[in-house]
Amino acid sequence: MSNYDCNESSSCPSQLKSLYIGNLDPRVSEGILIQMLSGFGKITRSILAKDYRGESRGFAFVEFESTHSAEQAVEHMNGRLIGQKIIYVERTPKVDEG
Repeated sequence: MSNYDCNESSSCPSQLKSLYIGNLDPRVSEGILIQMLSGFGKITRSILAKDYRGESRGFAFVEFESTHSAEQAVEHMNGRLIGQKIIYVERTPKVDEG
């Protein structure tokens, strides 16, 4: 039995398939991000936040097909040095583009 009483809520930690990735080096493209994370499982969607000039705002959202893949990505990627910055990775409720 889980420590959470979520009743299959989409915000239940065991249900979260999406990740927030922060403190990204501006040189990290969406393609590089997908390449780094695809080893943990199938990525169903990714969004790299960009400013009005099309340059990275330093954060992204990535959605995996399974919660296990998201868990593994957080465990292995949070706190890693990517480019010139140590990235922050956490699970988050699904975020709609827009």
